[in-house]
Amino acid sequence: MSAASRPTRRRRRRRVKTPRKPERPVLWIVAGPNGSGKSSLYNRTDIEGWGGSVWIINPDLLTAKIIEHEGSQTEVANLAAVQRIEAWLEASINTYQTIGVETVLSSPKYLRLVDLAHDKGFIVRMLYVVLNSVEAQYERVAIRVRTGGHDVPRGKIAARRTRSFEMLGEFFGKLDELFIFDNSGGEPDLIASKSAGALVALRTLPPDLLDALNRAEVRIARFEG
Repeated sequence: MSAASRPTRRRRRRRVKTPRKPERPVLWIVAGPNGSGKSSLYNRTDIEGWGGSVWIINPDLLTAKIIEHEGSQTEVANLAAVQRIEAWLEASINTYQTIGVETVLSSPKYLRLVDLAHDKGFIVRMLYVVLNSVEAQYERVAIRVRTGGHDVPRGKIAARRTRSFEMLGEFFGKLDELFIFDNSGGEPDLIASKSAGALVALRTLPPDLLDALNRAEVRIARFEG
């Protein structure tokens, strides 16, 4: 059979797969007073199960790295860590990358980035961890120091607890999702979460946290189940 008389084979068209619509990126904020167990919380919580691997930036670890590798004094390293982390977070948000940060939440510095994240279509999700008293925080920080961790003066621990609770009230309206954990026992216990614009309490909140949220006019509801 001549080449001219051979039946021509029709080429199969390649199907072009339409890429699946990507999930919305997430700005994670892991917050809570000194010694409350923020790092322990996200190490024990299935953050990856919420949508893939998440990089949570730890300011204390970055400060230690700057001191180790750059020979900076602690105060200089702390400031450098804060500046670099904010730049990191802003760059990640501007490139639509899920990212997270650990913070005591004792200042409003991340409010700007929360607004930027919302402008870029992010979900802003906060895990907030607390102990039932400032005395429990003193003990946790003391244990951390005995195992080689960094110290925080008691006066700062107490002041930051108060400010952190106040800032939680400031952030509340801007958070898409909020989960509050009590880490006073052996395992983090979910005691409240945000739903339909209100904080739904599953357990009794620490009195000073409850007072701060009431002053911020956060609507608090009891879980009925």
